[in-house]
Amino acid sequence: MKNSFDEKIDRFATPSAKFHRGYLKDMFGTDDLYPFWVADEDFKTPPQILEAFKNKIDEGVFGYEYKPETFMPALKNWYKTRFRCKLDTSWVQFTPTIMSSVAMALDLFTNEDDGIIIQPPVYMEFSSTIKKTGRTVVENPLVLTDLHYEINFKELAKLASKESVKALMICNPHNPGGRVWTKNELAEMVDICLAHDLLLIADEIHADVVFSNGEFTSLLSFPEIHNQLIVCYSPAKVFNIASITDSLAIIPNADLRAKFTELRLRYNLGRTYAFSRIAMEVGFTSSGEWVNELNAYVEENKNYIAKYLSENIPVIKLTKQEGTYLVWLKVDELPLRGTKLIQYLAKEAKMGLNKGESFGKMGNGFVRMNIACPKSVVIEAMNNLKLAVDKLVV
Repeated sequence: MKNSFDEKIDRFATPSAKFHRGYLKDMFGTDDLYPFWVADEDFKTPPQILEAFKNKIDEGVFGYEYKPETFMPALKNWYKTRFRCKLDTSWVQFTPTIMSSVAMALDLFTNEDDGIIIQPPVYMEFSSTIKKTGRTVVENPLVLTDLHYEINFKELAKLASKESVKALMICNPHNPGGRVWTKNELAEMVDICLAHDLLLIADEIHADVVFSNGEFTSLLSFPEIHNQLIVCYSPAKVFNIASITDSLAIIPNADLRAKFTELRLRYNLGRTYAFSRIAMEVGFTSSGEWVNELNAYVEENKNYIAKYLSENIPVIKLTKQEGTYLVWLKVDELPLRGTKLIQYLAKEAKMGLNKGESFGKMGNGFVRMNIACPKSVVIEAMNNLKLAVDKLVV
């Protein structure tokens, strides 16, 4: 690899939410651990972006900016080369975060108490945002078969047919299950939404982190659903720029986009911020090889964990993962669950993990681990985990 991801960075010395000692003590009962919970990377941002930041700092002027004529072509080419997808840049709106876009879409295109389908176990902000906007969570739980998540399409179609249900929210690649939905699976979801006139909202923030056994397909690749589709994307995860980046709401339908624009402008959202603009344009233009190497490194971490668990901690299983840097560990054979297990592993294995129940009741018996960190950290964590589990199951 041209880029090294082995460097350990002391993020405890920075105002990182993931490494905040107060948060850690509140969640885990101790801060003497390595945090594997918040979904950001412990790697430096791509060097091309860092160099561009330095040049901007040397310029020394940070007045109002706009996105130059080179910005949108860079984004369009990223979609073409990385996702094999044609993007019309006139569809793009900018918001602070993906969940900002989701909340705006729910406010605009559904009514209070309308049912919104999600597929748990899934990113906890899905249900939280639905509830905060006064909508009703409707669950279409994923089915775990041989450690591989699948969609219950029969149940999804049944739920979609209900008059009270108005939208489907999907996560692709899926957090925390690690699935990268196939083109056929996405096509079936599209058909169901078309048949029942559902708004389809896709969170594609993990689109860039895909392993050798997966292939990401954006829902933008299905023109038949464009009139009722909102795709949410951000390079925050892949370039590790969550604290400075914008989110993209991609809305092909002109009427939906006009309403979204009106609401966005009402709150003065979507302005250009210098470092966000630089990070995205430079990343899209020159960091493709870095992303390829990142994916290979994270996949190696994932494979190491799978092999280690199989050989040394067989009571813990790793779900079959095709993307994201978040692994989903099946721990239902251990005698502890939920907060008790999380705090036990924090104390005995020095690992700060997400409890599965945070992702819905289907997460009971699971924990989530962020593996976007140096391999040496993963190796130490697995050794500590074995010691902790051996003490627990004796």
